[in-house]
Order: sequence, then structure tokens, then C-alpha cells
Amino acid sequence: MWLNKLLSSFRFALEGLRYTWVSQRNMRIHFIAALAVLLLSFFLSLSKLEMLLIFLCIVIVLMAELFNTAVEAVVDMVTKEFHPLAKIAKDVAAGAVLLSAGMAVIVGISIFYPYLMVLSLESFGKVSHPPNMGMAALIAFNFFFTLAVKGFFHSRRIHDWEPSMTTSLASCIATTLVLMIGNLLVTLLILLLTGLLLGTKMRITMKKGPVILGALLGMVVALIGFQVM
Repeated sequence: MWLNKLLSSFRFALEGLRYTWVSQRNMRIHFIAALAVLLLSFFLSLSKLEMLLIFLCIVIVLMAELFNTAVEAVVDMVTKEFHPLAKIAKDVAAGAVLLSAGMAVIVGISIFYPYLMVLSLESFGKVSHPPNMGMAALIAFNFFFTLAVKGFFHSRRIHDWEPSMTTSLASCIATTLVLMIGNLLVTLLILLLTGLLLGTKMRITMKKGPVILGALLGMVVALIGFQVM
């Protein structure tokens, strides 16, 4: 009897994984990214600790997506109509997935970068500032700082000027790359791509303030961060 219950629990768990894979696009993206990372790991001489960290990050991201799917299912079961609390529940669950995925990206870069030096920027020319983990910390700081500013503006009901997280991160990363790479052509291409992103964002949104403020925040954080590093 206990063996049947144990087998049933495994079957139910696999059903949950199957449902999440079939119904959630983000879960499929996470799975594909995990397979790509594991495939890359096979060709590199990673240490035992590095492999354990990679496995841990993969499991945390997948678990966060599973919890997110569970929360969405429960909320949809309770109400099909729009409700502020239902929105908060879904947004918070999605935020957990975002944080776990961001952590996995930072850990992955810190592990794989030393093994991929042949593909580093030094192959294309000298750099004005060598890449290091301080840059990852700078981008992470920009994320949380922009989030804090958004929360401050929201609490003051200044909704028209809540900075855009997308443009803030894009501006911070672009400014970081410009300061890091001592190549005029690459700098111009980065600025062109950033300009196209901001222009597209300005066209598809009615509120221009969040886009402008987000871009300024990302640029200022990058400039100040480079002075500190």
C-alpha cells in the first residue's frame, strides 16, 4: 500500500512538471537554457563546486517557475475577474522567478568567464577597463536602485514618472560597455542599439517620463560605479 502511494506521489509530481512544461513558455525557456548550460559544462573542466553551483541555480530557477505556476493556478481558480490582490500575488510570484533567474545568470557568468577567455574582448582589441565581477554587482545595484525609486514614486502617487526598469538596465549595460571597451566602432554600435531600443519604447508607450528617467538612472549609476571601481 505504501509503495503504491509512493509511486502515485512520483506520478503526480511528474504530471506537475509536464503541465508546467506544456502550459508555460517561460518554463520551456528555462529548460532550454539549462540544457545549453549543461552541454557547455561537458566541454569544460569545471570543478566539483562549480558544477554543484550550476545545478543549484538551475533547480532554484525551475522551482521558482513551478511555484509561480502554482500561484497563478490558485488565483485563477479563486477568481477570473481582475482584482488588485490577485495581481499582487501573480506579480510577486513572477518577481521571485526574475530574481532567481538573475542570480543564475550572475553565477553562470562568474563560473564560465575564466574558461572562455579566448572569446573575451581582448580578442577584438584592448579594453579601457578590464571586466570583473564588480560590473555584475553594478548592474545588480542598478536593478535594486531602480526598483527602490519606482517604489518611492509609487508611494508618492507619482505614477507618470516611475522609471522604466527595461530602459534603466539597458542604459546601465550600454554605458558600462562603452566605458569598458576602448573601441570607437563598437561604441557607436552600442549607442545605436540603445537609441533604437529607447526609440521603440517611446513609440509604444503613452508615458515618456518613465522611459527618460529610466535611461538617466542607468547612465548615472554606471558612470558613478566606474568612478568607484
